[in-house]
Amino acid sequence: MGVRRFGRFAACCGTFVLALGLTLGPVTAQTSTDERVKALEEQLNLMMQQLQAVQRELAQTRADVERARGAAQEAREQAGAVAQAQDTATQERETTQPGVTSGQPKVKLAISGQVNRAVNVVNDGNETDAFFVDNDVSNSRIRFVGTGDLGEGTTLGTRIEIAVSPNNSFDVSQDDEDSGDFFDQRKVEIFARNDDYGQFSLGKGNTASEDTAEYDLSLVAGPIMYSGVSDIVGGLQFTDGDSLTGITLGDAFFNFDGNGRRNRVLYDSPVFGPGVQFSASAASDDRLDLAATWGGDYGDWTGVEIGDFLTLGAVAISDPDIDDVDYRINGSASVLHMPSGLSITFSGGMDEAEEDNPYNLYAKLGWDTEFFGFGPTGFGVDFTHSENVCAECDEGRSAGIAAVQVVEDWGLELYSQLRWFSLDTEAGAPDTDDVFAFTLGSRAKF
Repeated sequence: MGVRRFGRFAACCGTFVLALGLTLGPVTAQTSTDERVKALEEQLNLMMQQLQAVQRELAQTRADVERARGAAQEAREQAGAVAQAQDTATQERETTQPGVTSGQPKVKLAISGQVNRAVNVVNDGNETDAFFVDNDVSNSRIRFVGTGDLGEGTTLGTRIEIAVSPNNSFDVSQDDEDSGDFFDQRKVEIFARNDDYGQFSLGKGNTASEDTAEYDLSLVAGPIMYSGVSDIVGGLQFTDGDSLTGITLGDAFFNFDGNGRRNRVLYDSPVFGPGVQFSASAASDDRLDLAATWGGDYGDWTGVEIGDFLTLGAVAISDPDIDDVDYRINGSASVLHMPSGLSITFSGGMDEAEEDNPYNLYAKLGWDTEFFGFGPTGFGVDFTHSENVCAECDEGRSAGIAAVQVVEDWGLELYSQLRWFSLDTEAGAPDTDDVFAFTLGSRAKF
């Protein structure tokens, strides 16, 4: 466009020169002076018009150039914004997308787990020693859960959960401080759930009576303090002041929590009303279970709110397939006053046996509060009483005090506990000294 406009300007100049030559040349001899002046004025007017046209075109060209520059700058800015948005999106995908995906496109895979390590400093009446353990209250583990939506409110799922618990606290003892590695296939199952019809589970996993003696709303229950008071030191033995008696704390204290995890078939009913659910299971060796829970919701201890209170409870009956035991009954209940954080928990269980009926009773007062912005703090004081739990046991008593601090952003719980154990033995069995155990540990979830 600039070349064309320059050519037009050159042509205009050439026309002026030619007109001037013609006006001053041969025309001079043939025309009058007025005619020559008039012709020259006409040529000058024509030149002025052409010059004005050229000026307009030059001005238009400058405007076009400025617009082009503006468009180029805008394009560069847009390209920079797009590149920045792409970088941000890439970073978000790297941080939010899972690093592991399912091999089936319609199945969602979730991986989670925890590590729970502790140090026990124990005085058994003979000596004081430190034991470095994996906490069997809630041992270290990893789980894989795959779920797929079948439509119409039905979910099909698989679950594999493996305990990886080196030096498990229920195995460590005074004469075996390094008990080695403990692996347990806690759950290997397939399940199908529909909230209108319930859930059916097949494989190894919870029986209907599992956890029904352990429903507890206090914060300390998770990593350290619950009705299974001996789990943190279950492998340690009572002494008679000089030597080991062979009676472990795990033998003397048991909460009668049903049939545990077995290879079984399990049916959980849908939740009726605000939180009632029924469960039944049949496991290997003719183990049968029936349970009713309040606020359990397929094993998630969500509880039921009643005014300012959160409530939770369970009761179960089972056939444990133990010689001389006809059946087992157990249950638990917990109430949390949400405004104050105060809670109270009870648990009990017994075996109906041909001779002495062993049983266990447990009570705890808890308080959950928030001293720090990074997570809640929990405290607990409990007491348990048992009778005839083991063949040589008469009466057992235990009391404890515990605290836990949660760091929510990191899934971390820091806890401590001081616990006392006392056991009266049957006639003919060795007398036992009291045991004092102080625990310091942490549980980290991922």
